[in-house]
Amino acid sequence: MKFLGVLHSEADYVGLRTIVVPSGIGEFQWAWTKYLNSGEDFCILALDGAPRRLHQFCELHPRVKAFGYSTIFDYTQIRMWQDFHKLDTWAAVTNRFALGSMTALACNPHLEAGKPLADWMPDLPTSYKYKLEVQNGQTIKAARYLRNTEPTDVLVGISCASYRGADAWKTWHASEWLIFLGLIQKEVPNVRFVLLGGSWDDLTASIYDEDSELRWLVDPRGFPPVGRTDFGTAVGILEGLDAYVGFSSGLGHVAAHNCGTPVWMFWPEHETALSTTWVDPELLESGAYVPSAWIRPEAAFIAAKPWLRRVLDGQYHLTESRQAV
Repeated sequence: MKFLGVLHSEADYVGLRTIVVPSGIGEFQWAWTKYLNSGEDFCILALDGAPRRLHQFCELHPRVKAFGYSTIFDYTQIRMWQDFHKLDTWAAVTNRFALGSMTALACNPHLEAGKPLADWMPDLPTSYKYKLEVQNGQTIKAARYLRNTEPTDVLVGISCASYRGADAWKTWHASEWLIFLGLIQKEVPNVRFVLLGGSWDDLTASIYDEDSELRWLVDPRGFPPVGRTDFGTAVGILEGLDAYVGFSSGLGHVAAHNCGTPVWMFWPEHETALSTTWVDPELLESGAYVPSAWIRPEAAFIAAKPWLRRVLDGQYHLTESRQAV
């Protein structure tokens, strides 16, 4: 994949379906379940702004040939552009915009309105589950973490986000997360928590305490993965987990759709509709993916116990990554 940065021109887009997109990993993953069935190669231009991590995810998609960040649009303008040009089918996109010309698309408004992902760009099939092309070096880095486990360990990924995000969405802080994790460990003594996220996920990093009674997954130096992995390595770790619990972020969406990992995901009240419209209906039906409101930690644990029991009973999967370690 050619990285374009923020300075690029039409010469960089030649022969490519060029789309300005929202910057979220989850948002791109939802849209790619459609785009991958177009038969085209892509230049993806993500809305610029911190944290810049979408390029790491796009690198795992071989048909994304070029990637840059865009300062031309903001999210509101993407929605307006999409509505103005009536881009509600892939045929409309390809008829109005030739390869190499820029357009802008977002599936979020459709999903936030309570409509299923399958009905967005309805003339393209929806491939909820598709393979990510993780590099060999990233697989090796993930394996270094996964080797620091016992065969009987139950590995549960945890992502708490940042303090800024928690304050904005009125979600748990460290004390609530520690109550919740303590209840899980009391129920499952052989659990080992795997802290995942970017360097900006300070809340996730803050709950790690090597002197606590909680059991953590760390590398040979004693560090948890949060803030120390690129996204490809994070995918390799997600594939080796027994389950994932976290706030509504790209890690959880990728865990569910691309890694086959059971997911319990907390959502703010204003995104209740979105909490189910993005996901493969089979995962909802089986209970492999469960959305939850941000309720008290004790109540959340009681609600999650049946899902956790199904994970322990092996009703969902045993990942190839764990089998190979």
